[in-house]
Amino acid sequence: MTSVSKSEALSALSEIDSVTRRGMALKGYRHAGPFLMLWGVVWGLGYLGMAYLAPDYWGWLWLGLDLAGAIGSLILAPKGGTGAHAAVKPWRMVAGMGACVAFVLAIVAVFPKTELLPYIALPGLFVGFLYTVLGVTNASPRYVWIGVAVFVATLAGYYLWPQYLAQWLALVGGGGLFLGGLWLRSV
Repeated sequence: MTSVSKSEALSALSEIDSVTRRGMALKGYRHAGPFLMLWGVVWGLGYLGMAYLAPDYWGWLWLGLDLAGAIGSLILAPKGGTGAHAAVKPWRMVAGMGACVAFVLAIVAVFPKTELLPYIALPGLFVGFLYTVLGVTNASPRYVWIGVAVFVATLAGYYLWPQYLAQWLALVGGGGLFLGGLWLRSV
C-alpha cells in the first residue's frame, strides 16, 4: 500500500480542478459558437443594408434583424444542464439584450447627429468591448481575441476606409463573428 503525502494530494486536487475548469470553458465555447454565428449573420445583413439603404430605413432594418436575432438566441439557448451550463432563463437573456440595446440607443439619443460615420462604427466598438470584458472577467481568452479583433477591425475601417465602413463591417464584423463562432464550436 502506498501512502500519498499532503503536498501530493493537494497537487492532484489542484490538477483535477484545473482540468475541470478547462473542460467547462471548452463546453461554454461550444455552446457560444452558434450564438456568434447567428449574430454574425445578423450583423452582416444589417451592415449590408446600411451600405445600400437610405439612413431613414436603418432603424427599421436593425429592429427587424435584432428581433430575429433575439428570437434565434432564445431558440439556441441551452434547455437543460447543471452548474455553469444550466439553462439560461429566457427573461435574463431578453433583459441582457434589452440593456445592450438601451445603452446603444441612449448613446445615439444624446450625441449630436452631424455625421453618420460614428454611428456606423458604434456597434462594432460596443460589441468588441463587450466580448473583451466577457473574456477577461470569465478567463476566456478566445472571447478576448474575438472582442479585440472586432474592436480593432472597426477602428481600422473607420480610419482607413470610411467611405466603405458599412461594407467593411459587414465583412469583417459579421464574417468575424461568424468565424469566431466556428472557432468556438471547434473546441
